[in-house]
Amino acid sequence: MDEIDREFIAFYQNVGKAYGMDSLMATIFARVYVEPGEMGMSELAEETGYSLASVSNKIRQLEPSGLITRNTKPGTRKVYVHSDKDILRIALGQLVRTRASETQPAAIEIPRMIERFEKEELSEKQQEKLEILRRYHRDMLKLDSLLEEMLEKLEKLSRQA
Repeated sequence: MDEIDREFIAFYQNVGKAYGMDSLMATIFARVYVEPGEMGMSELAEETGYSLASVSNKIRQLEPSGLITRNTKPGTRKVYVHSDKDILRIALGQLVRTRASETQPAAIEIPRMIERFEKEELSEKQQEKLEILRRYHRDMLKLDSLLEEMLEKLEKLSRQA
């Protein structure tokens, strides 16, 4: 690990906190991101001083976000990790996943819940809960609209780059 690695890792450990990353997770992402090519997972474990199992576990947690991808080379069992260096493309992927997993399903499922419970006789506390669901639904629709605008702007920026 050289000085560039160390400084970027220190920087990203602070950034990662805002995303709920622990120190190891932020270190792994930063180290892999700044690496021009692929990096062996065992090399990453050795550099960080953590066990291969710990590093593997953190990489599994990073993969769904699109920050890191894992692969193997034909004829070998060695695992390599890589990070897309196009941060705009990473952000686009994260926004697309957020829409697909949360805001768009909420637009469909929450109204069904509300409609179902509106037909029932509810206690005052249940009425309050139903109002919370209505607010959640309105907020998810607003958030989805905002995410759609952000996606359009990021795609435009990505095409200009």
